[in-house]
Amino acid sequence: MSNDSRQALDAQLKELVLLAQQHSYATKRQRIALTQLVNTIWQSGKLCRPYKGQFQLAYEDIYEEAVQNLFFYLCRDNNINNYKPERGEVMAWVNMLLTKRFFPEAIPKIIGKPNEINLESSHLENLSSSEPVSLFEQVRQYIENDPGRIFTREHIKDRPEANFQAIARRRYSGVSWHDISTEWGIGITTLHNFYRRCLKKFAPQIREDIQITNC
Repeated sequence: MSNDSRQALDAQLKELVLLAQQHSYATKRQRIALTQLVNTIWQSGKLCRPYKGQFQLAYEDIYEEAVQNLFFYLCRDNNINNYKPERGEVMAWVNMLLTKRFFPEAIPKIIGKPNEINLESSHLENLSSSEPVSLFEQVRQYIENDPGRIFTREHIKDRPEANFQAIARRRYSGVSWHDISTEWGIGITTLHNFYRRCLKKFAPQIREDIQITNC
């Protein structure tokens, strides 16, 4: 990335952070700003990869867990107000959080598990923490019910059987990515990336609907 491109990215991120900080917590305008911020960070390719070369085959799962929890942190509880422009650029702050907090926290969640990442410890784990009923059970039931059939309609191109609901059902039942890949003849990377995109896409709606149900 050239100097000009880096400066343009820094300016864009700072603008989005300041915009989010200006709006009241959880308002529509703040959610829009935070969504744009997270998307810009992800698409920038500037997120660091701490401890690269360690943890062997578990690294990508640890990294994904860490990044997902980082993004939830940025979008929840007005944590975005913890960024202070005078202390440095947004990416420096974000990468510090990833390296010092969220990657280390993700390690014990992933290491030693029989499967890569199950739904309970995935992007959806952080939807809420106050429900008396297991969040995992709520999320599982919500995906099974599939209001509006949104989860079955979202599928890998030209493979309607490989839809989000079907993949999620296998994951929370403990089926490994390798076995899912073998079953459908679809590469693990393709399956995993599709699943991750769906989690990010549907998490806000699932969170909102579960909270409404619990009211």
